[in-house]
Amino acid sequence: MRLFRDRCGHELPDDDAGREDLWLLVTNVSLAAAEPQKKMRHVIDVWAPWMSAAECEAYVAHVWGLDIYERTRTARELGEQLRMTNAERERLKLWPFKPIDATDELIAERRRARRNERRRIKRGRSRAQFLAEAKSKLKPWEAAGMSRATWYRRRETSVGPTIVTKAESIPVSLSVVETQRGFQEVRELVSTENQPASGPRLVSSLPQPVSTKKRWTKPVILSDEPRDFSEFPLVEIAAA
Repeated sequence: MRLFRDRCGHELPDDDAGREDLWLLVTNVSLAAAEPQKKMRHVIDVWAPWMSAAECEAYVAHVWGLDIYERTRTARELGEQLRMTNAERERLKLWPFKPIDATDELIAERRRARRNERRRIKRGRSRAQFLAEAKSKLKPWEAAGMSRATWYRRRETSVGPTIVTKAESIPVSLSVVETQRGFQEVRELVSTENQPASGPRLVSSLPQPVSTKKRWTKPVILSDEPRDFSEFPLVEIAAA
């Protein structure tokens, strides 16, 4: 659409060239995932207001009846059907299309040149300046009296100085202070396991967890039977 705005303005002409451009627009919009027929009608209303409503409906029905491979085109085919030049492509930044006056090798070469230019601007210095200031050109290992491999190995394994800064003080709410004070008032727990008989002992100041499980006791069986078993004498069963 950027190319059509640049060539025709806000409306395509009612001629063969305008209808060819409209065909490319409508077939491209027909590949939309959501409501393609509605988008095709909208494109026709915007770019071809001279088309009648009956012709618009027939146009949309015809495009929608085509197979998807008939509506899909490559970048080279689009560039040839649009008759787009490389000057228009670079001026309007239409990178997905391939112009008719440039080969794939020339396009790739210009792409690499633009990428290198962006990298040079980001670095702030050219490749010649980078090579002139590179350490491989200065050769610091010769001044240190060692080989290049040894100099790089010692440079990678060297440990820099450790900088110690004062810890930042963080304000603590009153509830946190009271909680910590309550923990300090809890008796210290001394673990006697794996402790030496003499010498320093490990002391834990954490509160002992309180178990919420009840101790198991033997249940009492309640029965409705009488406790006086004399009323119910045992009947001996004669041996067979």
